[in-house]
Amino acid sequence: MMRSGRMLLLALLLGLWGAAGAAAEPGPPLFAVTLAPVAPDADGAIRAIDVTLEIDGIAAAAGAPMLRLPIVANTVETAADRIEGLRFRDAQGAFEAPTRDVAQDDANRDRLWLAPRAISGALRVAYRVPIDPARPPLAAPQYELRTEDGTVSGAATAFLLLPRDTVARRVRVRWDLAAMESGAVGISSFGVGDVETRERYPPERLNGAYYMAGRPGLFRSTDGRFFGAWQGELPFSGESLMRWAAELQSFYGDFFDERPEQFGVFGRTNRLNPGSGIGLTDSFAFTFNAESTEADLRGLLAHEMLHAWVRSLGETMDAPGGLAASWFGEGLAVHYQRLLPYRAGLSSAAAFLDDLNTTAGRYYTNALIGTPNAEIPGGFWRDTRIRVLPYDRGSLYFAKVDAQIRVASGGARSLDDIVRAMLAARRAGEPMDQALWERLLHAELGDEGLAGFRAMLAGEVVMLPGGAFGPCFRRIERPLRRFELGFDPETLLASPRRVRGLIAGSSAAQAGLREGDEILNRFPQDAMQGDQAAVLTLEIRRDGETRTIAYLPRGETVLVPQWERTGAPGCEGGTPAG
Repeated sequence: MMRSGRMLLLALLLGLWGAAGAAAEPGPPLFAVTLAPVAPDADGAIRAIDVTLEIDGIAAAAGAPMLRLPIVANTVETAADRIEGLRFRDAQGAFEAPTRDVAQDDANRDRLWLAPRAISGALRVAYRVPIDPARPPLAAPQYELRTEDGTVSGAATAFLLLPRDTVARRVRVRWDLAAMESGAVGISSFGVGDVETRERYPPERLNGAYYMAGRPGLFRSTDGRFFGAWQGELPFSGESLMRWAAELQSFYGDFFDERPEQFGVFGRTNRLNPGSGIGLTDSFAFTFNAESTEADLRGLLAHEMLHAWVRSLGETMDAPGGLAASWFGEGLAVHYQRLLPYRAGLSSAAAFLDDLNTTAGRYYTNALIGTPNAEIPGGFWRDTRIRVLPYDRGSLYFAKVDAQIRVASGGARSLDDIVRAMLAARRAGEPMDQALWERLLHAELGDEGLAGFRAMLAGEVVMLPGGAFGPCFRRIERPLRRFELGFDPETLLASPRRVRGLIAGSSAAQAGLREGDEILNRFPQDAMQGDQAAVLTLEIRRDGETRTIAYLPRGETVLVPQWERTGAPGCEGGTPAG
């Protein structure tokens, strides 16, 4: 359908809403979204999506915020400034809504739509979201709408206007695929095709839903409780990867005594930052490229699927301030991503050791290892060394607590018992917050346990006992080099990105990088920190000429804890404690 026809359809829908608004059915409030992608162009790009929203239970006084859409979400620019044809209607008729932009912090800025008069009952909204297929790939979280190969995907936080209240609503997703080729499918975090949920979702969780439409690869488990969809061509069998993920997700459900009614995995290509992922509502999204391996993505899936159970304390990671609690959600996810697949028989002892030693190597060689937790939010998106701390420090802290509880209880209890107790409290409607963690920790380890926890938050280096992972593994020390860009990391946040703070004698300086060189390419650093052999390649501009500089971004050598197998009787497989 041509653009003019699609916009005419939107106008007709808006005209009919006046009558429909007064006849809303009683029952739980509903958040209904209809998504209509336009036809792919000759290159397979879907250049726009038409959005229709029907939201029950809106209540806003004149001048009060009624809807919200981030302009920037965790440094990612959304569609807020590109929306076209935005229209509103309630039972009293059509209206226009003024806006107000509000900065939450350096990485998050919201646009609020204000009620021009008192609004109550059902609200109808319609608009078009243009999509630019030429936008460069991002190293940041994969929220933004992106199109390729006749498919489009993105998170709600990048393009859906959501209520500014806290009301939990049922969700209805409808796909209008009339403009698409035969066989096109629409998929969301809530399921494959048109779906309506029994569960109610507050706006906070609606914000974390993902949407994909077109001709993606698709896997569905035999029990109907797991699905995987991927946009672009995986360099290996997508069905093999998703079947493994379905088995692990089922094991997680048994381990945590809880399983979502349905869980989804979304993948899409990213040449700049393959292997990244974001936890979403009953789902997650990951990226890959032509060099991605199934083994690498299994580790990513093992981590991100855990976030269906292991979330941040008291609030989601997407909420401003959530990064202050990331030591819990991300640290616990890293701890279990290596442990539970091994317990499930879905990974090897060698994979367990590789994950552990990579995490420990990155943590103990981190020059900012002593950064207090209170400073994590301010530096998370500004310096990769701070960004990885909640993952690495939190993971090793939980391994230490697990070992301490096993010793204190004579092997009768472990960290698993605390985590299950916290999840049970959340299911019962109690706050799953730091106060609960401290109460449960104190019950297991007393005042000494609380003192250790507070020292970790203050930045004290986490040191594990030699037998932390049972008799099959022992702690050793290996010389490793610290990660060092060789220049001020703030360079990468500037525009243009001209090198400043070049460290004399660094690998970067020795490779020929100079103060004032303009860095042209973008590159991920989080995984690079854990790979002692990873070479950094910079494309730079100097005196009008473009050149390439490659070097090993490493500095001083330090001795760091690592683990190896003991070869003790019964440890042929290297079984970890638990």
